[in-house]
Amino acid sequence: MRLMKVGINSAIIKEISGRGLSLDELPVEVVEIGFDDIPLLTEKGINWNLIEELLTLGVEFTIHAPCSDGKNISLDLGVDSRRNIRIMEDVFRISQALNAKYVVIHGGDIRKSYYTSFVNTKRQLMELSVIGEEYGVKLEIENLLDNRIGAFPHEFLPFLDENVSTCFDVGHAFLVSRKYGIRLEEFLLIPDIEHVHLHDNSGFWDEHRALGEGVIPFNVILPAIAKIEPKNVILEIRRYRDSENVIRSIELVKKLKPRVKREVLI
Repeated sequence: MRLMKVGINSAIIKEISGRGLSLDELPVEVVEIGFDDIPLLTEKGINWNLIEELLTLGVEFTIHAPCSDGKNISLDLGVDSRRNIRIMEDVFRISQALNAKYVVIHGGDIRKSYYTSFVNTKRQLMELSVIGEEYGVKLEIENLLDNRIGAFPHEFLPFLDENVSTCFDVGHAFLVSRKYGIRLEEFLLIPDIEHVHLHDNSGFWDEHRALGEGVIPFNVILPAIAKIEPKNVILEIRRYRDSENVIRSIELVKKLKPRVKREVLI
């Protein structure tokens, strides 16, 4: 039984994004850094001074790679480009400096051709898997909405290898399940889920709310997540009605952490 670590995204950490709650108020072990929340990486390169500041916060880190709509820097695996590889090498350098072992990454945007985007995503992901391993970093490919590769459970198997596992995003899965009539539990059948993103929504758009502020049935989903024993569960909250709802969300997940059974010596 592996020990699950509970964390939160950097978007609502005041010391990082300038918005939200202080890290001192949040009972988390891990912070997932988003490149929109802090300009660690831009077209000009890596900001090493900001990395030094992050290292003073006293928490572990995971990384969310830049997205296609990123404001500081963008990346789209749906387009076959050496620029994607160069950006991700910088992401791996940042991960190594922060001792972050996991990088969440999106499949490519679907533009004119689904198949072209799928093949481009797979080809580049496999190359990045090898490069990431050299930096001691593992990739976690995330399930998304239907404008990107990776909206449906069956899409993931071709991407998984020794250094690529799955990030199960509950909010995204719920929206896709509602739109297409797929059972939400089918997403939990995706192999090798090591990383989980938790956030709530009303079933219509990707709100990224605190748990309980939408309609996702977490009374069903959270026990199912506990059974698969992911390594990291990140509360990926960007909106909330009350800061207490954020803290309650964290505490709710922490109750799921498996307890290590002590051996009884006779």
